[in-house]
Amino acid sequence: MKKATLSTLLFLLFFTLYSQKKEASRLLAGPVIGNVTSTTAQVWIAYRGKGQNALILGDTAEKRVYYPTDYSYINNKAGEVALTMDFTGLKPGHIYNILISIQGWGAHTKYSFKTSSDSTYQDFNFLLGSCALMNTDILRGLFPGGSNWIFYRMKKKNGDFMVWLGDNVYYFYPHHYRSYEDMFKRQLKIRKVYNKKYRDFLGNQPNFSIWDDHDFGPNDANKNFPLKDTSLLVYKGFWPNYYPDQKVFPGNYFNFRYHDAEFFMTDDRFYRDPESDSTGDFLGETQMVWLKNKLLMSDASFKFICVGSQVLNDNHFGESYARYKRERDDLFDFISHNNIKGVMFLTGDKHYSEICKRDWNGFPLYDFTCSPLTSPALPRRIFGAYHNPWRIKGTDYPLKNFGRISISGEKGNREMKIEIFGRGGYKKREYSINQNDLKRK
Repeated sequence: MKKATLSTLLFLLFFTLYSQKKEASRLLAGPVIGNVTSTTAQVWIAYRGKGQNALILGDTAEKRVYYPTDYSYINNKAGEVALTMDFTGLKPGHIYNILISIQGWGAHTKYSFKTSSDSTYQDFNFLLGSCALMNTDILRGLFPGGSNWIFYRMKKKNGDFMVWLGDNVYYFYPHHYRSYEDMFKRQLKIRKVYNKKYRDFLGNQPNFSIWDDHDFGPNDANKNFPLKDTSLLVYKGFWPNYYPDQKVFPGNYFNFRYHDAEFFMTDDRFYRDPESDSTGDFLGETQMVWLKNKLLMSDASFKFICVGSQVLNDNHFGESYARYKRERDDLFDFISHNNIKGVMFLTGDKHYSEICKRDWNGFPLYDFTCSPLTSPALPRRIFGAYHNPWRIKGTDYPLKNFGRISISGEKGNREMKIEIFGRGGYKKREYSINQNDLKRK
């Protein structure tokens, strides 16, 4: 009888401890710094369990604590939560430490960010790239393998922010995108399990991201993907950026301003027609109206239009805007006719980098394609992808790389320097464009 009682007590004690351990709240991933302006910021974390879970920011200059003014989250059946917290009323040009509370404050001050200053014309730089294949299974040793060091080298460049140009996550197998739970699991697993260099990079500066097919669904997916609304919900839950009202403007697109540069982050999947003929939609009517109005209203020296697929290249290898000639020509005509000064396309997807220039009705258009970060490079000559008459000679780079764009100079004579760095962090290509080169002569 005593043995039975003791066994029962031990079982109950084990069950209680196991249950407490299973339900204990803990940080799973993050922080990820999202949209940051001179007075606002968004910070993302993922955690498990219940309790008082929050973020606070510590102003290093004024020794003041800021609490979130709003939040949003998504969660899964396992009790894992992807949480974005919004902060307002911050001070321009201040450094803020990030502290995280998961049932008790922890010392996570190794992550911090700086708000932008109020100055309109100031020198700054940002990093960019696309195609970050990150497996978490047995193929992890191959993709990315040692290529994950690229995130360490990117961090060392101290960019003011990072622009992710698509294929940032990679739904690699069908079971990655067959349901909400699968998408949530895939996104979280990369943030939770993946290498420290990647995690540290996401927490080192603001991150602005668009998606492409591998963040959206299956390869070359378009608006007919049955789970596109689900995919949109999950993506927005993991990338903390300010999006237009989803009821009015559904889709993964938004814009932001940094000093005298404005960025138009477009969605090339949610409205995209199948590639049946050249008259189909690529960005779609709703998004195109939004983009045109934003371009007309912008007084930025540089207007960066970020697109997951390559824009200027007419080589029909792989996906590109050229396959949607009606809509692409309409956008080019609009830019040319209205003399929208300072336009520069930033694109990804191709698994190689290059800068293209094209004259459109007397108006100069440029496209900087930056790819891949960790994905395999493309043997272009073998696949017939090398020919491109719009490529600026000496600007292409065929191996894993990332980009940096630096803006400097006086008002009216601002200079954009484009640099391509190999995965070892060494400069491979450089090209400069003056703002006065981006308008009708």
